[in-house]
This record gives sequence, structure tokens and C-alpha cells, in this order.
Amino acid sequence: MRALVELRDPVAVAFAAATALAAVWLGHDLLAIGAATLVVLITRLGAGVALRRPAPPPPLREQEAAFRDGPWFAPLTRREADVAVLIRDSTNKEIAERLVLSERTIDNHVQNIMNKLDLHHRAQIASWVTERNRPSLPPKP
Repeated sequence: MRALVELRDPVAVAFAAATALAAVWLGHDLLAIGAATLVVLITRLGAGVALRRPAPPPPLREQEAAFRDGPWFAPLTRREADVAVLIRDSTNKEIAERLVLSERTIDNHVQNIMNKLDLHHRAQIASWVTERNRPSLPPKP
């Protein structure tokens, strides 16, 4: 996937075009021009993929970090709890990007959460998280 992004890089295309023009100007045959252009594209592609690092996920908000520390998510795994916390304000795609997972993995986590909690809608998951994390009032004397 990252390779496809690199192939759309205008700098790589410009280098390849400049190489092809230089080869034509120097009088090389079509095979040499194609080979030189291909070498430039492959080199640029390899360098782009090797040097580009994925962006680190944004830090969790303080409230979300507090959610992760407590035992509030009892029937869920920690990763399912992370997904459950983010489900209220995000789509599966946004959650996947945030947690650096695939969208399909998030789909599976959401389905597992619904099965474990016997829920049927995303809104019910968000409600469950809110209920579990509501501060309890001290008992009246």
C-alpha cells in the first residue's frame, strides 16, 4: 500500500521523466530509455518506502488514559476496551488509524464487544462505557 503512495509521488515521476529525456537527448535506444526510467522509479520507490516511517498515533486524551487504567472493562480485553472508549466519537476507520490497526480488526473488536455485552448497536457500546465510567457519588450519611 505504501508503495502505491510512493508511485504517485510527483518527484519520482519528474526524476523518471528527466531520465527519459536525458536518454533521448543522448541518443540511446528505446530499451535503454525504458530501463533507465524504470531504475529511477524503482530506486525512488525503494527509498521512499524505506525512509518513510508511519506517523505515531496521537496521544490519548487524559480521560481516555484514565479509562484504560481501571478495572471498569471487566468482560472485555484491554484492546476491546480501547475500541469501546473510542467508538462514541469515531468511525471504525478513524479508530483503526488511531490504534494503528486494520479496519477489519476494528470490525472484529466491535462485533466481539457486542457479543460479550449482549448489545446490538454502537450507541449501546458508547452508553455502556459512559455508565461504567460515571463517577460514583459518596453514600449519604
